[in-house]
Amino acid sequence: MKKVITYIMIVCVGFTALAAQSNDPGDRKELRKKFKSSLSEDQKAQLESKRAMRKEHREAFRATFTEEQKAIRDNDNLSRKGKKEALKETLSEEQIKIKNTHKEIMKAENAKFEATLSKEQLAQYEELKKMRKDGHKGKRGGRKGGEQKE
Repeated sequence: MKKVITYIMIVCVGFTALAAQSNDPGDRKELRKKFKSSLSEDQKAQLESKRAMRKEHREAFRATFTEEQKAIRDNDNLSRKGKKEALKETLSEEQIKIKNTHKEIMKAENAKFEATLSKEQLAQYEELKKMRKDGHKGKRGGRKGGEQKE
């Protein structure tokens, strides 16, 4: 009888833990929609400018890829994390400088954008960043640990 009660308690704790981890992409989508609707036109333009800048930086960085790096990028047998790790090992000093420069520029742009947000907007923005970091990616989830596809 004691084992049955222990087993039931373990199962209940497990279900409670799973219920507490809401991976509902709708939560993030709803918060993002609310956040964007609260932004002024200038803030929306700044956000779009950041997105365009990030895209330009990515394209400029990829333009420096060697044939080996392009092969890694195009390898469908590697997960996103696996590709990232494999590419990291092949980066030249110049590519590392480009990547770090882009990272610093984006940090500065992000700080400028955050400075324009109200306390409520900033709280929403921080929550969105936390959700993204914690893996609430919605449709873009993936394999963990750089596993290869079967």
